[in-house]
Amino acid sequence: MDFWIPEASSGEIVAVSELEAQAPLDAIARWQAERGTRRFPLRPDEVMAPVEGNTLLVGVIGDGEDYQYLSVGQALVLGFGMDFSGQRLSQIEANAPRFGIGLRMLYEMVRSSGELMCYRGWAGSDMPGAQFLYYESAILPFGEQEAKEKEPRVDHILVVSVLVLRDKADLPPSLLAAKS
Repeated sequence: MDFWIPEASSGEIVAVSELEAQAPLDAIARWQAERGTRRFPLRPDEVMAPVEGNTLLVGVIGDGEDYQYLSVGQALVLGFGMDFSGQRLSQIEANAPRFGIGLRMLYEMVRSSGELMCYRGWAGSDMPGAQFLYYESAILPFGEQEAKEKEPRVDHILVVSVLVLRDKADLPPSLLAAKS
């Protein structure tokens, strides 16, 4: 099947109800259960375990001065064509400014608000190394919330993504209609 690939990559923030990919939906449900009455869960381990192959675990450096990729799941390594575990977001921004700046904006929104975010989009011709054409993601905050007089602090962000690979493109019918 021949697929349309846009010239420029694009994405949009969406409601949870607009996601179709199961891994992000499963992670959101587990995140909500793990947080209980807290604003967000303390640690990502329990949320990450069932969907580990589809995750990016990102450590927050300082108050968002930078972000470090602590682990990258196998499905995402395949989709990006590389494992960027250990790299900082500032390194990605230096090599792919538009992509890096977009990631920073998403991470900052989640870090500063402490709220989960859902995002989906298309990988265009401007991302020649990408092995995927469509993705859906849940971006989930984790961190400390001990002292009542202090604001809760996000120290990790877990990104759970499903990538539709270009050579195995199997888009949901609603997305096939949307791209025409």
